[in-house]
Amino acid sequence: MGAIAVNYGYGILVNEGLAALAPLSYNSGMSGYKGHIAGALAINTAYVAAVKFLPGTKILERPDVSLQDWQLLIGLYVVAVLFGLFPDVDTNSIGQNIFFGLAFIAEIVLIATGKFEPAAYLGLLAMTPIVGKHRGWTHSKLAMVLVPLPIVIIPYLHNRHVATVGLLIYGAAVAGYFSHLLLDGLIVPFIRFKG
Repeated sequence: MGAIAVNYGYGILVNEGLAALAPLSYNSGMSGYKGHIAGALAINTAYVAAVKFLPGTKILERPDVSLQDWQLLIGLYVVAVLFGLFPDVDTNSIGQNIFFGLAFIAEIVLIATGKFEPAAYLGLLAMTPIVGKHRGWTHSKLAMVLVPLPIVIIPYLHNRHVATVGLLIYGAAVAGYFSHLLLDGLIVPFIRFKG
């Protein structure tokens, strides 16, 4: 079970059913990768429910795109989890291992198919997180909105009919990213989750 730390210098730590008043440091609130996965799943569930049931969000569903499609739902959860781990790509972490592994595979495919220019761009982009410090630009609200944008933009440039699916997937990516920032105490500064 994770812990919730409310930080006003002192806070309540809840861990495995026990509560204690203890001094808190800034780092006491960082969630581990399991906490970030659980947070991404929870926030994405709220996102999917909002898209499905809130008035005005039905616009994201078309006859050929439905949240009843289990493959789309699984895809939304996978994207949310990946982007829930992404902010820690700037440090030695599970997220870094996943993203650099995916980038490496993509580089091999691009080079093997003779697409050298996209391979060069991907290589350049893959290096950007390690240029900064941990909890730097990858832990910003602006990055939460900008990093997932290629999910919408690139497919839309090639086929305008994928915009609805792209928006649904973009929303899941932002939900996952948001969950990471929330758990690290960067959305509501005095609430941190420790896992």
